[in-house]
Amino acid sequence: MRFPLTLRLIFYSLRSLSLAVAITLIGWLALVPASGAERTALNAPLSGPDPLDLTAMRVARAMVHFAPDRAARMLSRSTDGEISVALAGMILRDLAAGNRSSGRTAAAVPPEDASAPTRSTGGAKFVRVDR
Repeated sequence: MRFPLTLRLIFYSLRSLSLAVAITLIGWLALVPASGAERTALNAPLSGPDPLDLTAMRVARAMVHFAPDRAARMLSRSTDGEISVALAGMILRDLAAGNRSSGRTAAAVPPEDASAPTRSTGGAKFVRVDR
């Protein structure tokens, strides 16, 4: 059974529209370089490779923009209720703002002790094994 031409045209146009939206979204997430505002929010230098949390920030920004309550409920439900809906919403808003609450923060890296003396090893040392 063939559908009428008008229904087929409507179906094909909706299918192509959804494909175009998917390609645009994936391209925005993966291929578009970070803007100056995104680099500033992620504390990344203005030159160099994209920051590690850029994709997570963009996904969280889209989730907070389009459906913040539903995204928070889904995140809370995915943890089997270990985190509340309010905490999930706060986490999503922090990620969308560029605050790294994923554990890879600068505070997690121990600072180098400036008072520790630097010592020179005198070059490479090689170990020779006698047989």
